[in-house]
Amino acid sequence: MARLGSALASAIVIVIGIITFLGLVTGTGLGQFSDVINGFALPSIANVFLQLAVITVALTVLIGIFNLVVVHLGRVFGRGKPFSQRINSLVLVVSAAAVIVLRLLERNGTLTGSPSPTTILLEGVQVSIESALAGLVLFALVYGAYRLMRRRVTGSGLLFTFVLLLILTGALPFSTPGMRLVGIVRDWLMAVPVSAGARGILLGIALAVTVAGARILIGQDRSYRD
Repeated sequence: MARLGSALASAIVIVIGIITFLGLVTGTGLGQFSDVINGFALPSIANVFLQLAVITVALTVLIGIFNLVVVHLGRVFGRGKPFSQRINSLVLVVSAAAVIVLRLLERNGTLTGSPSPTTILLEGVQVSIESALAGLVLFALVYGAYRLMRRRVTGSGLLFTFVLLLILTGALPFSTPGMRLVGIVRDWLMAVPVSAGARGILLGIALAVTVAGARILIGQDRSYRD
């Protein structure tokens, strides 16, 4: 019975995957093949599957938010919790409830204005906090280089420390010839090796997604059966 259920799940996933793939890939420039695909209304069916996937993701986000609020409410009203933990959880719950209420009032037209209150919260609070955390990356990298070199001096550690110092020095707002040369080297590093590494990571992600999709289409991936 278990094998029959696994085989049925695999068959459903393969059929849905092939229909979605053909509906998205096939356009109007493949001649009779496109006519056959459009005759079976596969693009419309693929669009329905995509909408169902979007709805599923939205429900997953809502369930995650609900679970987060429930967990922190348990910390607020639970016994034996530290006072600082209670305060942090209370701030999170109140902030989440306030943002949800503001958004609902905006949707109903009760709150109006340009920019909207939720936009003000996003730009004034969320963006400011993210910028502050991004600024802390500098200190984390410097401290990481210090700990790395203090533990053991290696070639990779020296390269990391050199590149870090070069980039930080090149970002200084000085106009001396030496600093301009450091800035040129920094710009070359950002434009060539760093860009090449980022593109390599993106290509690796694309290939991994392609392989995972192919494994699902041929029934080799069993993660959805668990």
